[in-house]
Amino acid sequence: MKSNKITLNSHTQQIFSNALLKQRKYDEAAHFMKTQIVDSPISRCNWIWDSLIQGLCINEEDPEKAFSVLRDCLGIDGILPSSFTFCSLIHMFCSKGQMGRAIEVLEMMTDEKINYPFDNFVCSKVISGFVKIGKPELAVGFYDNAIESALRPNVVTYTALLSAYCRLGRIEEVHELVSRIENNGLGCDVVFYSCWIYECFREGVLGEAFRKHREMVEKKIELDSISYTILVDGFSKEGYVEKAVGFLKSMKEDGLRPNLVTYTAIMLGFCKIGKLEEAFMVLKLVEDLGIEVDEFTYATLIDGVCRTGDFDRVFHLLDEMEKKGIHPSVVTYNTLINGLCKARRTSEAEEVSKGIIGDAITYSTLLQGYIEEGNSVGILETKRRLELAGVSMDVVMCNILIKALFMVGSFEDALAIYKGMPEMNLAADSFTYCTLIDGYCKSGRIEEALEIFDDFRGTSISSVECYNCILCGLCKNSMVNLAIEVFIELNERALPLDVGMNMMLLKAIFEEKGAVGIVDFLCRIEILGPNEIFDIICNDAICYLCKKGCTMAAFDAYVVTRKNGLVPNSRSYYSILTVLIDDGERWPVQPILNSFVKNYGVIEPKVSKILSHYLCMKNVNDALRFLKLMGNVTLPITVVERLIKSGRVLDAYKLLTGADNNLPHMDVVDYSIVVDGLCKGGHIDKALDICAFARKKGIKLSVVTYNSVLNGLCRQGSFIEAFRLFDSFEKIDVVPTEITYSTLIDTLSKEGHLLDAKKLFERMLQNGLKPNTHVYNSLINGYCKLGQLDEGLKLLVDLEVENLKPDEFTVSAVINGCCRNGDMEGALGYFYDFKEKGVLPDFLGFMYLIRGLYSKGRMQESQTILKEMLQSESVVNLLKRVEIRVETEPKENSIAYSKGRMQESETILNEMLQSEPVVNLLERVEIGVETEPTADSLAYLCEQGHIKYVVKALEKVGSMFFPVRKPRAQKGPQKVKETDSEFKLCNEEKMEKVVKSSDDVDERLELNDFDSYYNLIASLCSRGELLKANKLAKLLPSFDRGCC
Repeated sequence: MKSNKITLNSHTQQIFSNALLKQRKYDEAAHFMKTQIVDSPISRCNWIWDSLIQGLCINEEDPEKAFSVLRDCLGIDGILPSSFTFCSLIHMFCSKGQMGRAIEVLEMMTDEKINYPFDNFVCSKVISGFVKIGKPELAVGFYDNAIESALRPNVVTYTALLSAYCRLGRIEEVHELVSRIENNGLGCDVVFYSCWIYECFREGVLGEAFRKHREMVEKKIELDSISYTILVDGFSKEGYVEKAVGFLKSMKEDGLRPNLVTYTAIMLGFCKIGKLEEAFMVLKLVEDLGIEVDEFTYATLIDGVCRTGDFDRVFHLLDEMEKKGIHPSVVTYNTLINGLCKARRTSEAEEVSKGIIGDAITYSTLLQGYIEEGNSVGILETKRRLELAGVSMDVVMCNILIKALFMVGSFEDALAIYKGMPEMNLAADSFTYCTLIDGYCKSGRIEEALEIFDDFRGTSISSVECYNCILCGLCKNSMVNLAIEVFIELNERALPLDVGMNMMLLKAIFEEKGAVGIVDFLCRIEILGPNEIFDIICNDAICYLCKKGCTMAAFDAYVVTRKNGLVPNSRSYYSILTVLIDDGERWPVQPILNSFVKNYGVIEPKVSKILSHYLCMKNVNDALRFLKLMGNVTLPITVVERLIKSGRVLDAYKLLTGADNNLPHMDVVDYSIVVDGLCKGGHIDKALDICAFARKKGIKLSVVTYNSVLNGLCRQGSFIEAFRLFDSFEKIDVVPTEITYSTLIDTLSKEGHLLDAKKLFERMLQNGLKPNTHVYNSLINGYCKLGQLDEGLKLLVDLEVENLKPDEFTVSAVINGCCRNGDMEGALGYFYDFKEKGVLPDFLGFMYLIRGLYSKGRMQESQTILKEMLQSESVVNLLKRVEIRVETEPKENSIAYSKGRMQESETILNEMLQSEPVVNLLERVEIGVETEPTADSLAYLCEQGHIKYVVKALEKVGSMFFPVRKPRAQKGPQKVKETDSEFKLCNEEKMEKVVKSSDDVDERLELNDFDSYYNLIASLCSRGELLKANKLAKLLPSFDRGCC
């Protein structure tokens, strides 16, 4: 027409435009209208432009092109598309999630030039659009602005708003919304409740969804197919298929016909709980009903089969789909790829992906699979394929790709993906930031992590995970001060506290700053106020410090807690009281214990438990009465162990026998500890009682226990009973150890039974046990004491042949043997030989040598050895113990004086003041020379030539620590309780009540012979308890009278 110079009138132009629009040739129509239509009436032109824009938007689903045409036509004078056209564009943009464009159209629509009012349709669509893209806060903001613009919302708008409130967790406002609807006379309809139920399912609140359904029934709101399908789908996805099937039946009873979506939801439920056969039965039912299944139905079944790992059946289903004319799309193949990846068969999944045109989900799944497998090569290959495919990435894809790149060490590429997201019209979400921060922290690149964290803080995203990631990185990189600042900011933003991160921060502070750092941290965060977070941190700090043994720091943390008006939880109270009691810090125990009882009451298990613990450490008799009153309190076994360690072995015995029902199950180790403590304390009869008690409880005692009993019997002098027990080992299936033989050989050697000791030594070797230095020392010492030095020296050679190192006791024994034989040259020779090897004798060894030299008149040599002795570390340490005793125990003169024995006190004092060394020391004090420690004082006296006084002083020290014990022949069996290999009690009723005894030596002890007294006195002297030993010695005269 143009070539023939035919001019179209307006009517012809309209007819031609309509024809193009009917044939959906929108591009040609747009071009024609821009270039040819000139004189048509404005109303007719507006109608044509409306049709064009609506056609592009609705029929072609191309809102972007429609928007472009809209802007073009608005540039033509007099042309103004209808409000419906604007609404259509807004609706389409919202449906596609392009909210920026939707708002742009809305602004054009409400501009002063156009000034179209928007209604509830537009408002509801925009609200729903924001919710759909995960921006419910913008949806609520838009609604608030709409209300200010005088919009009167209807139930459709309220329904859209409901979803926004639910996504934000603003449940109270949801209920207010319902009240508002009812107050406005707009009853909540089935769509409103269906939307509410859907949101409940989405948040996993099944109970609330069920209650909303009940409300619908009570309000007589009839459910439609969509409502029932939402219920069926919701319960099926959560695995409650029985309920879903129940709603399916109700749906049929209400005369509603379930559709394919409903049945597919049921299949999904069965697949989730692994009931595949039931799912396939539903498929058969659908086919029998004549409902045509679609790809999604098969994709659901394929997903269920993939969960079982039966991929042969999966491929069979794919073939079945092809036969039915259902062509699997990328959705179905993505399901298969996902199943293979979860089965750690990502390579096979990649082969499947090569036969399809993959999308972002395809490559994301493959990358995630390779990440799980740690396959760097697979990650790089998938990345290469992704770049070649030119797939448009979404946020999820970017996040997974960033994680994969961090895994292979491509930090720059990962950062490039993050930086390039705005160019792809993508906004980084919390997962993006969390992945980046975590990746940099784990790689030790904390500075880059902090930069990303700063980017995160500049957004409106609220994510506790991002804070946790950076806190974790800072703690691991020892940046505690910055971690504390981040922690404070986290709490200022009212984000939920992660208990794990809380403990990690406390541990990091402790490692860098110690216990004081944790207390300072608590004082620093007092600004948070006495809230739940501060309460949790304080309790965790108290328990952690107690666990680390920082008793006083834990007490300081407790003080900070109470100062802020908080009450520690029962665990914190129990922890701090336990460590205070165990550490002997009794001064703060009572006020804390009173507070514990006041706040929680005695009925609280931890209160009664710690009260029992406290009473046990204070007075066992009171503890037993309390336990009897309370009944079901269970004490920790550590109470018994603590009593033993503090030397209160009889109290431990009393507690064990008197409160057996209040102690947890004790194993052989626990009983062995008690038996060992009793034996070392000289209470062999009670140790035997505990052994029998344990046997009665069904505990098979170990050789460790028997070794303790053997040692106790030997120390008490009950040798016959000791060897009777040893001989029974084979009968009771106990294999002796090196310690067993060592104990017996040592005892026989000390008692002079060297032939028996040598036989036992040979028996030990025959049994494949290797004697240690201690065993050789026992035999060498025994031979040397009896003057059989040659035998002792043979054993010394054997010791060195066995690659064992002689110790200070070995040297002392050999020196003693030489001195006893009068061979001082030999003694000196061995002293200097061993000195070259770095081994010096012990205190007694030095004394043997010094006394021998002194008795021979070899004063110069004895003085030289004395100097060596006073420089020996072991001797210096021993003399330091003498200094402590001098400070803590009365001297001989003061004891006499304190008893009123004035004459004896005066005599001793006169002797002391006439002693030349004392006079010299007093002269030194007069001229201002400070008195030196014992070792230095003796060294000074030695330098002055006062060998006699030094030797006497050292002999006094020796008598304190090494009381002389002469070998004694055993006169028949000892009066230890008779026992057999099973340790049966003669009187088992005794074990059922508390044994009334005390550690106080003023009470009469049930010791049956002189040997028992002697061993106990020696034990007290070796522990430095000279006053108790003295009191016990006073009982010996009455013992002798009793024997007469």
